[in-house]
Amino acid sequence: MKILFIISNLANGGAERVLSTLCDEFSKMGDTCEILYFEQNSGYYEYKATLTHLPLYEKKGILAKFSKFWRINKAIKKSNSKAVISMLDQTNINVLISTFFTPKSVIISEHTDERALKSRFWRAMRRLLYPRAKALVVLNESEKNYYNFCKNAKVIYNPLNADFLSHRIPVNKENIVLCVGRLESVKNYEFYLKSLALISPDLRKNWRFIIAGDGSQKERLLALNNELKIGAEFIGHAKNTKELYAKASILALPSKSESFGNVLAECISFYCARISTPTAGASELITHAKDGIIASELEFAKALEQLMRDESLRASLAKNALRRLADFEPAKIALKYKELILS
Repeated sequence: MKILFIISNLANGGAERVLSTLCDEFSKMGDTCEILYFEQNSGYYEYKATLTHLPLYEKKGILAKFSKFWRINKAIKKSNSKAVISMLDQTNINVLISTFFTPKSVIISEHTDERALKSRFWRAMRRLLYPRAKALVVLNESEKNYYNFCKNAKVIYNPLNADFLSHRIPVNKENIVLCVGRLESVKNYEFYLKSLALISPDLRKNWRFIIAGDGSQKERLLALNNELKIGAEFIGHAKNTKELYAKASILALPSKSESFGNVLAECISFYCARISTPTAGASELITHAKDGIIASELEFAKALEQLMRDESLRASLAKNALRRLADFEPAKIALKYKELILS
């Protein structure tokens, strides 16, 4: 069976990592994959798929805006695939418009919080067009409830590759609180740094606060870090996060919103105690006080300080979280997609 995935950009994001893992699993099942992308290929991930570049956005103007639908439709027909799976909101909308007058059924998938789409126009188009999809894949029950206007919404988690699934004996753990994510407003690092400033300085001096990621807020956050005298370490984008997880005792995710929060799953096998703000993703991946901590912004600093002080609590939360690893096995996730395709 041939599967066509459609995505706007092949960058270094979570959706691209999921796509890479899915292509690998479908390949193991004997299926073939093609990826149709519209913008750039960063080369960050490897894909067991044929890569087809359709440069939709190089030309400007009204004609280019409308001709893109014909070009997408033509590319889909040329692919001659059994299934079409589109990824991320505006791409989903463009693909559904492009296939409006053709019998090709499309599975669409969302990898971000529904509130991330701000434009009233695009939100209206989403409400109008999403019900036309054969199925909608979301990452948590909260999102599924929001998309109750879609006829076939399914919760399917992001898969983890083998590197993040093997249980590891927790050795050489250091007093490190780790954050991994883009330096953008949605990740809420300004709040995070201000929360660190509320933690006892005597405790704080015995810990390292590492933030792995790049983004448009970097200079602003560096200035705030210096102003508050936190001493957080901004190490830029980390290609090998496994080494960071292996050393860190705590994984913190202070985001304003997360549909899933890949880092909350990735760090489990490395015995990191997890703490997050109350996002939809955190509610899906953490059972509060059992295998992680979910703390409001008002309680975040206090909860993090408690976690830093209590080694036995960290060990208990990390051990309990191991039970969730089976939920993210790539073969299981790919099979759920395949069942959706064949349904």
